[in-house]
Amino acid sequence: MSLFGTDGVRGKAGVGPLSPEGALALATAFGVTVRSMLGDGAVAIARDTRESGPMLASVVAAGLTSAGCDVIDLGVVPTPALSWWMARTDGLLGGVMITASHNPWFDNGLKLFAADGSKTPDAVQRAAEARLGEVRETDRFGAVKGAKVLPDYLESLAGAFAGGGRLDGRLVVADSAAGAAFEALPLSLSAAGAEVRRSSPPPTGRNINDGCGAVHPEELAAAVVKHGAWAGVSVDGDGDRVTLVDERGVVHDGDPILGFLADGLLRAGQLAGDVVVGTVTTNSGLERYLADRGVSLLRSAVGDRNVAALMETSGAVIGGESSGHVLTPHLCPTGDGIRVALEVLRQARLADEPLSALLGAIPRDPSSKRSVRVGARPALDSLPPLVALLEEADAALHAGGARRLLRYSGTEPVLRIQVEGPARGLVDTWADRIEACARECIPPEA
Repeated sequence: MSLFGTDGVRGKAGVGPLSPEGALALATAFGVTVRSMLGDGAVAIARDTRESGPMLASVVAAGLTSAGCDVIDLGVVPTPALSWWMARTDGLLGGVMITASHNPWFDNGLKLFAADGSKTPDAVQRAAEARLGEVRETDRFGAVKGAKVLPDYLESLAGAFAGGGRLDGRLVVADSAAGAAFEALPLSLSAAGAEVRRSSPPPTGRNINDGCGAVHPEELAAAVVKHGAWAGVSVDGDGDRVTLVDERGVVHDGDPILGFLADGLLRAGQLAGDVVVGTVTTNSGLERYLADRGVSLLRSAVGDRNVAALMETSGAVIGGESSGHVLTPHLCPTGDGIRVALEVLRQARLADEPLSALLGAIPRDPSSKRSVRVGARPALDSLPPLVALLEEADAALHAGGARRLLRYSGTEPVLRIQVEGPARGLVDTWADRIEACARECIPPEA
């Protein structure tokens, strides 16, 4: 089984591939791989606010320099800031973001980037993995230097408002997940003219994503209502996904955000091919909304790298996931939660309509999601009780115009269950039954 999931290597910090020894070996292998392909150059590294981040940054830098790569350390910045900066910097071989995204503080991970700021292709990841533990002589040692990216990144965000749509006079609540965007998110909103209140605490190294951030928007929603705010913006621990809250306290994930932005591109005549890329988890309500406008929704496997690959082959200019990864390659090579949020707020300001009307216009079928933590990952078709239940479920769901999806997460030891359809009772009932059966059939995490 590959070390790499849907978005890099991820797991408990200090263990296995994220131990000092494991991260050193992987960074060395990545450095050797990109240097063999591209020659001499530098690899940029950055991290989020986790307690294990400085340790991993040190060993990643050691591995890269031992492979002959120079290292440019950007410090604590959001993943999209690293990606944006890489796309504008010559002489790079690749990049490494040290983050576990939306996972708890005790996890960490390594996201690998190509020289242009996009996610590293699967072939490069496989080549690096094949070199793990390879014995070789070093022909040179790289050097390490720092660089400041945040000021230029913030300036690029502010540039979106040059044509109007500033947020002057609007109160916006910001939730940075106590993560890598703890400076960039409120500063970018302030630069756009908004009055900003924070709903997440300063980072401590152990509070990243802890009851806050894009996957835990409940406190943000409550704060928007309490303060009578115009909007709320929440990103995850590394800043590449976004959740928005309207003035009524209603939470909007990546699907309505994607639909709203796609409709804007369509109206402007900029939606190439009249296609939008989502994933197998994208809500069917968005698919109908797009179809009513003559736009096709193409579905990829889960993972922003899979969305990006389908966008490239289909010629789509926008795509995203329900989780809040929204890809706009004309703005940034990878998902940028802050940039996407600012664009939605800018367009809402120009339309002079509340978010509740704009994002609420995208219909949403009832959806029940469950997560079952697992140890081993047996093939689901090897579990007779689960197979029998799913056959019964498929018949009932099909009759009710509903669907279900089971998949192992590519970033956590979790089986994800999703049941979606027009009737809330139907989807809740089957989500509960499938979850209960999965818990009986699959050994729990140790």
